[in-house]
Amino acid sequence: MKLLIIYFLVLGFICIRDLFKVKNFDDYVIAGRKQSSPFVFMSLMATVLGASATVGIAARAESIGFAAFWWLGVGAIGFWFQAAFLSKPVHDLDVRTLPEIAEKTVGKTGRKLVAFIIAISWIGIIAAQFAAVAGFIGLVLGHDAGTQSVLITAVIVIVYTLLGGQLSVVRTDALQFGILTLGFFAAAIYLFGGFSGAENAVLQTVQNIVDGATTIANGTAAHSAGLATFGDFSLLNEKFSFADLALMLFTVGGAYFLGPDVISRNLVAKDSTSARKAVVIGSFAILVFSVVIVLLGMWAATYAPNAAGTSVNPLFRLASGVLPLPLAALLSVGLLSALLSSADTCLINSAAIFGSDILNTRRISIVRLLVVVIGIIATYLALQGKDIIGLLTMAYSVYTPGIVAPLAVAIIAHKKFNIKKSLWYAGVVIGGLFGLIPAILASTIKVQSPAYIPHIGIAISLAFALASLKRK
Repeated sequence: MKLLIIYFLVLGFICIRDLFKVKNFDDYVIAGRKQSSPFVFMSLMATVLGASATVGIAARAESIGFAAFWWLGVGAIGFWFQAAFLSKPVHDLDVRTLPEIAEKTVGKTGRKLVAFIIAISWIGIIAAQFAAVAGFIGLVLGHDAGTQSVLITAVIVIVYTLLGGQLSVVRTDALQFGILTLGFFAAAIYLFGGFSGAENAVLQTVQNIVDGATTIANGTAAHSAGLATFGDFSLLNEKFSFADLALMLFTVGGAYFLGPDVISRNLVAKDSTSARKAVVIGSFAILVFSVVIVLLGMWAATYAPNAAGTSVNPLFRLASGVLPLPLAALLSVGLLSALLSSADTCLINSAAIFGSDILNTRRISIVRLLVVVIGIIATYLALQGKDIIGLLTMAYSVYTPGIVAPLAVAIIAHKKFNIKKSLWYAGVVIGGLFGLIPAILASTIKVQSPAYIPHIGIAISLAFALASLKRK
């Protein structure tokens, strides 16, 4: 607990210092647009290694084994496409938010439409991050992620974001990325080096990979983790098929390709070269992190399963009852860093989009007020107790069908083609509905639509966007 207090005091010091350095809207929203590639890379990594990439992936690894790797695996694919097609043209547009890109490539109505869809979908992302941090704080305080933990989380993130904005986010991201890297890799070395006293997992891992082990665990072991052995290293299995991968590639991968949070890292870069370099390096780095996090989750499922009647995330179990105190403290602060660094980025981006793109204001005082309002709404959603990855997937399913394909087409075609706006807008609206309606049905009347419905929306929005192009 003392370590957490020290950690928050350090972050508070950084934010208070930056509070007096924020002179204008650009400082608050895009960190002055003068960050070098190492800082852009560290901020990008700290942003994407949030709830879904840590707590969520580790939980998935308990149930589907090594195939959980694909959550960040498709993210790397999204990054490769972003570096190839978007990094330079996006930065060269000289914008402050992602919806502003739509105005410069399509028109003012496009900016409002894109901003509205993001404003709806990204509140779910923030709520998911709040829920994840609350689960961790609840573990430290000795109870489940109930109302008290969620409220503590909301206050920390809202105040932390309120003070220094994007300028503080970039500075603290570098610190948080360093801490989470040390925490996760130190835990992996300890557990897979055989230092824990459990079966030497690293030798078993190497042997299974060499043997090409593909047998899917059937959950017959006497614990709730669902993995009978530490031996299933297949990237696809009966619990996660090629069809599941194909669906995830577009819904999740699309957000890494053209999501407001990852694109915001492009906008803080001093030039397009720095932005592109950060994405390329980041694409390989998240593959390494994905392997490490999945293996930690599988290790916990095999050697530190949940006690009967409990459901504690595998990373939380490692931090609270498996690792020696120094490593447990390091992993704990690393987890907190991963979760907070995503939450504050999403919150400042959402407030900036709502203020600049919907309310047409660049007054810092208004954006700060919006940070508080959006934070309160996200807190309410987090209190509903939604599953973390479920919240994230719902948000991605709204965002990706409606925006990613049409906006990517508009960016790539900019200055080369004219766009017939009516067709482009129709693609955004129809595609977005294919994501929004299933999400509404699932959350209100508990009707589950087929998983491929949002992908129909992606195909329709892409078709409309392509049809809207006319050579100049």
